[in-house]
Amino acid sequence: MDKNPIKNFSAQLKDIAKDLSFLSRPVYEKSKLINLFPQHLDFIQELQDSEHPLIIQSEDKINQIHQVRNEISQSNLDLGLKGIFEKRLEDYESMIMMMIHYQRPEFYNQCLRLYGSSHEFIKDQNFLNFINEIESLCKNENKENNIIGKDSVNYLQQKINEDFPNAQIEVRPSHSLLSDSSAGRKVLKINTHKTYTEDQLNIFLAHEGWAHLGTSLNGAFQEMHPWLGTWAPSTTRLQEGLAIITEIVSGFMTKERWQKIQLRHLATTMAERGSSITETYEFICDHQIAPLDAFKLSLRIFRGVPLQGGMAFTKELLYLHGLIDLLKNISIHEFSLKSFWVGKMSFNEHLYLSKNGELNKDILLTYFPAQLETQEAILRQGHLIQIAKKNFNFGD
Repeated sequence: MDKNPIKNFSAQLKDIAKDLSFLSRPVYEKSKLINLFPQHLDFIQELQDSEHPLIIQSEDKINQIHQVRNEISQSNLDLGLKGIFEKRLEDYESMIMMMIHYQRPEFYNQCLRLYGSSHEFIKDQNFLNFINEIESLCKNENKENNIIGKDSVNYLQQKINEDFPNAQIEVRPSHSLLSDSSAGRKVLKINTHKTYTEDQLNIFLAHEGWAHLGTSLNGAFQEMHPWLGTWAPSTTRLQEGLAIITEIVSGFMTKERWQKIQLRHLATTMAERGSSITETYEFICDHQIAPLDAFKLSLRIFRGVPLQGGMAFTKELLYLHGLIDLLKNISIHEFSLKSFWVGKMSFNEHLYLSKNGELNKDILLTYFPAQLETQEAILRQGHLIQIAKKNFNFGD
């Protein structure tokens, strides 16, 4: 065992987190979906049927968590770090419960604990004003520069090599059924069965490449706090907020993209308030979204929960909720945007690693997109913070 308890517990957390992410493996009751959406039969046939449940050795994982919890409680770590590790263990327990209770009400209950609910903001007029005012920072999408799917891999590979030299990030075709792009530890994936505009690819670059991959790379370099290189559900809120603010501050955010982010939030809210998957799908289609894309978004929203409504996979809310929390932390604590790039962490973990608005000196930052330090980007960030302060009274 490593004599350094932080490194030792970080390694154990990483081992526990292994195999707990089910997000890339969409599992549904295919027979029900075929009855509800016969027009999407070909796509449904590609999904994994819930007759073949998510495989996890839950008892072994729970025992492992209990053992690590006992070791942490008996260690000489400071209370703050003990609290961080305990919170991550609780999160992993919730993920195990979600996998055990997939497509049952308990899945939704654990979603609420990990990701929150739309009820946080849905009746907040300031929230609606904030969303509307963000559009002033968005541009119209240029639909002339179309890039065929297979060429999009080369486009993104060249861009990410320029932005993060020597990082050895690989861009690959994606086999994900529900998203156009995604990020792994050192991989950026894109669905090559579609044609994209250059603006859309730049959004993938900022969201998946700069934010998600950048924080993964930086977390892997942390010598004193290697747990920053490990994913946990509690990091999702900050991660998605960081990805969205990156799209905005970089100047890549388009009005079309911003409208889709709002639509995702609205559709998830509908599901939580009782709309079925068919009603949610029809609502999305009514907003000029292609039928198959509307179906994919509906599946994301109803991932893991019953299809009749009243529940949702509330991670889909964190694009906006995370953005607001990030702006709150920047405004109140006067943190730099750069300070959130050092690894996979929650807002509370970020506070633990900071003092007087600055990160501790033992926290390393290796990769950060230079495009976010231009004068234009700094001005956009300032404008965004002012919009947030005005609507939410941050810092007052």
